Amino acid sequence: MTNKNNEFSIKAISPIDGRYSSQIDQEINNINSEFGLIKKRLYVEIKWFIFLSSLKPIKKKFSLNKSEKDYLLKINKNFGIKDALKIKDIEKITNHDVKAVEYFLKDKFDKHKTLKNKKELIHFCATSEDINNISYALMFNESRDILIKKLNDLCKIIKKYEIKYADTSMLSRTHGQKASPTTFGKELKVFTSRIDKQSLFMKKRSVFAKMNGAVGNYNAHHFVLPEIKWDVDTKKFLKSIGLEQNQFTTQIENHDWLSESLNDITMISNILLDFSKDMWIYIMLDYIKQKNIKSEVGSSTMPHKVNPINFENAEGNLEITIALSQSISKKLMSSRLQRDLTDSTVLRNLGVIYAHFYISISSLIKGMNKIDINILKINEDLNMSWEVLAEPIMTVMRYHNVDNSYDIIKQATRGKEIDQDIIKDIINKSDLKNTIKNKLLKLEPKDYIGLAKKLTTKKN
Repeated sequence: MTNKNNEFSIKAISPIDGRYSSQIDQEINNINSEFGLIKKRLYVEIKWFIFLSSLKPIKKKFSLNKSEKDYLLKINKNFGIKDALKIKDIEKITNHDVKAVEYFLKDKFDKHKTLKNKKELIHFCATSEDINNISYALMFNESRDILIKKLNDLCKIIKKYEIKYADTSMLSRTHGQKASPTTFGKELKVFTSRIDKQSLFMKKRSVFAKMNGAVGNYNAHHFVLPEIKWDVDTKKFLKSIGLEQNQFTTQIENHDWLSESLNDITMISNILLDFSKDMWIYIMLDYIKQKNIKSEVGSSTMPHKVNPINFENAEGNLEITIALSQSISKKLMSSRLQRDLTDSTVLRNLGVIYAHFYISISSLIKGMNKIDINILKINEDLNMSWEVLAEPIMTVMRYHNVDNSYDIIKQATRGKEIDQDIIKDIINKSDLKNTIKNKLLKLEPKDYIGLAKKLTTKKN
């Protein structure tokens, strides 16, 4: 990072552009920054112009040759910071961000010997929201691809531990109390299966847009060129850039798909939050050891500490992601009559959500790459938890029709310190046959894991 970038970073108000700037995929920045939004608007204006020029009635007056198309596409391809700043200067005069893009494009047309005569087709029949909603939809598509890939990277790491420790017996805890044994791998499997499922929902969710004018009725389109099937042709246009058509809108696209997509992010974030908290607890229980990096400091006053900072960082960023996603998802569901402008400023914060979500996943990846499983401690806890065998003993007694099985075991174990000898005594004093008693006497807490290993290795 250059000194100039360092200075910008250290003066940034948002930690996204400041402290965490090096932890974010720069494509997230490029896509969702003001520069990214302006560039995407320009792209939509150009694609719309090219599409219009291909429609039969319009083609007669505004047909494009290959050279002209290439010129237009290069405008977007070569678009840089200087161009974006020029558009911002135009906006100071127009006080309208989309109109500034239109004027910038007209200026480019004026510099071309034939296109200068066709510039009035720029932004033809389009309202600003036509350009904006398509731009944000395309920005979401690109951002989603990056986020899904990062989620997959995290899942790959978790799954390595999942497979490695598929049969590593571990004491489980319900309500914070000792419960039936499980395996470390199976508990990780619970999370990867949830993440995979929700990621798939997010990946497959259709992204909608509209290109139907000032109030969604193709008023200007139909009045000027009634012979064109505008509802059909705009659907083709949207399909050509990877979007589905929302046929029934006001001036704005209804944002329902976007609210649903933000809910997807909320769902996944809550799963990751749950995972992060559980990993934190396993570290607290000493089931997980964190690798000691000599140069790092855990506490300014307690030199011995190795804190679970990556999981805690993920937790904090996930809370922000969830709060913003829920708030914006709710807000986007309503707009006064055919349009109010409140969604405009809200939509500018979508990149903030994507960035915090990305930082969270990055922190979890860092955390997972710094852990070791403490088998000795896990086994020690299991060997001191013979009370968890109360369940199989009671279940066997019930199956063999021993009266009051539950109450017998409850009276013998509840709230008491239970060791191997007490468990053996309960078994020996039961009314079970000797063959069944012998089977129970051989059972140890580490063996009582049911189908945990099999479940861990099953496909989702």
